[in-house]
Amino acid sequence: MLLAGVTACGSGDTGVSEANGRLPVVATTMQLQDFAREVGGKRVRVVGILGPESEPHEYEPTPSDADAVSRARVVAQNGAGLDEWLDDLLANAGSEARRIDASEGIELLPTEDEGFAGDPHVWHDPERAQTMVDNLAAGLSSADPPGRATYERNAAAYKRALDEMAARIRSSFEPIPADRRNLVTSHDAFGYFARAYDVRVVGSVLPTISTDSEPSGRQIGQLVAEIRARRVGTIFTEEAVDPELERQVAAEAGADVSTSLYADVLGRPGSGAETFIGAELANAKAMLSAWKEG
Repeated sequence: MLLAGVTACGSGDTGVSEANGRLPVVATTMQLQDFAREVGGKRVRVVGILGPESEPHEYEPTPSDADAVSRARVVAQNGAGLDEWLDDLLANAGSEARRIDASEGIELLPTEDEGFAGDPHVWHDPERAQTMVDNLAAGLSSADPPGRATYERNAAAYKRALDEMAARIRSSFEPIPADRRNLVTSHDAFGYFARAYDVRVVGSVLPTISTDSEPSGRQIGQLVAEIRARRVGTIFTEEAVDPELERQVAAEAGADVSTSLYADVLGRPGSGAETFIGAELANAKAMLSAWKEG
């Protein structure tokens, strides 16, 4: 029986087989790429599909992606509808990789958006992120049984780091009155973050969990009215999302536009936000700065 979140797509070979002794792994999102490197350590070689400028909701795979998955022994996906384009990519590439659905077993927040069983942005909740890490450890162990102890040890250490990150964010938010912890973003990606850290999502410029949408004039008007009623001082743009519409809404509502948050992607190398923990801490820092000024 396969472990939760793991699907055998090919021959079921086990053990590290690549020439350099590392298990070749492809991961879709940047968050998963970071998780896979933390869990896999020196036993894996992780190749990522999405980068800092790649919006997962709108991504179109490239020939180099097909080449990468055709060579991979393991392919890790976020699941929950975020990277559904992976199905065709694997089929077209003739991939025989073992597939890990990192959101397997995670309770999703509900959504009315078509094409989604629930909100796929599960990594923004540190507890759900830990489940993703566990699913990765189980999948890697299934593909490479001799590495099981390493994967489980690395996963446990990284989960402790996630606990420390969450405690740090909660401590930093504590001095801010609850009625000032308001969040307006580019799209509806921070529901899990809000629940985890006691933040109120007032709304989003794109009123869906996907960036592949356009708001109506009525929806924009309702958001502007809500921003004014809540006295929200800042609208947060997001990395990899064009901020023009956010700027227009901010001007109409009399709000400022803040530093971009890392919603669906991580930062570039050297940004301090190129890791998942770094990105979440950067998000918290940006929110704190806006709330203190507002």
